[in-house]
Amino acid sequence: MPERIETDVLIVGAGPGGSAAAYHLARHGIDVLAVDKATFPREKVCGDGLTPRSVGAIERMGVDTSDPGFERVVGLRVHSKDVTIDLPWPELETWPNYGLVMPRLGFDHLLLERAKKAGARVLEGTDARLPLMHDGWVVGAETVPAADPETEPTEIHARFTIAADGAASRFAAPAGVRRDDSRPLGIAARRYYRAPNLGGPWFESWLDLWEGDMLLPGYGWLFPMADGRVNLGAGLLSTFRNFKDISATRLFAAFATMLPEDRGISEDSADGRMLSGPLPMSLNRAPQAVPGMLVVGDAAGAVNPMNGEGIAYAIETAEMAAELLHEALVKDHLGLAMVYPQALRERYGRYFRLGRGFAKLVGKPEIMGPATKYLLPNPRVMGFAMRMMANLTDGRHGDRQDKLFYLLERLARAS
Repeated sequence: MPERIETDVLIVGAGPGGSAAAYHLARHGIDVLAVDKATFPREKVCGDGLTPRSVGAIERMGVDTSDPGFERVVGLRVHSKDVTIDLPWPELETWPNYGLVMPRLGFDHLLLERAKKAGARVLEGTDARLPLMHDGWVVGAETVPAADPETEPTEIHARFTIAADGAASRFAAPAGVRRDDSRPLGIAARRYYRAPNLGGPWFESWLDLWEGDMLLPGYGWLFPMADGRVNLGAGLLSTFRNFKDISATRLFAAFATMLPEDRGISEDSADGRMLSGPLPMSLNRAPQAVPGMLVVGDAAGAVNPMNGEGIAYAIETAEMAAELLHEALVKDHLGLAMVYPQALRERYGRYFRLGRGFAKLVGKPEIMGPATKYLLPNPRVMGFAMRMMANLTDGRHGDRQDKLFYLLERLARAS
């Protein structure tokens, strides 16, 4: 007989979403066990940037954002061929007015330690290779040591399971979770460089990437880090024309080559390999709940289609799932957790619908070309665009820009 472990909630994946779910459940006194195939700290493909929305999410986990491992940023600096504009983060009551940068190598480990300190149990180097099913319910997972998959499996039995296993979401698929191909997908590549941070305390973004005289679809970023390195990356959306013809590797190489020499981006300053990965967007995985299991973060496709941000939504969806599971367990009413997809729609449905429209627009050069030329130099227009793309607002009771943002969301049909 396989070894058997019991817990109230099993979490598959210990990235930001899994760690956040474990933290919020454990602080309620719920017996929670998180498993991850990797051992921490471990590297992860990411831009490593935390917008004020992400900062707010980790503050709710009690993370000390004055930690010297964080680099603080004051806003977004946007570059195009003709103009550069600085956009400070908005001053809002709901969200902090600063962003942060920390490599995922340290950041994910930091969040996992927060979950452990809250009382969560963690099994690293443990592969949850498939869900355990009983009468149509997910009742846990079959696990094996990642380093020795031929070992006799261990069965972890749980009253609820959370799938937080990232963009590939291999664990959730056997339970019926599928990708919605009608919703956008992004791909991105990044590499670290020991290069001077000439941009100051800003997230820097390039809206037009050139390969010689050829304009490529996509965008580039350069984020400063506290250890003196920079995170350089490039990405594109499936809505861009010729999406399938442009690889993330090619896009990244073109971006790195087009930067001025004083940026110090070269093979000599490179620190590690270029890595790439997918960005599943706009809740493009469904269903987000099956009997006995909720799906959070990248596994649910909860990436913002306007800016590619995933960390904030991984933590927020995990927090929502944790609160629902806590209530379901305390009231011994397990069906309560199945309102999770509706809760996601109420919180993100209208905004993500706006985002899908935005993703279609930015994929059209005949629209983005004039928009970049005529709108980018306008600080008021771009300030509002940045606020909307980063999903930063005080809602209907905020200033005029917040009220306009609220109106646009109300006009969008949630789905």
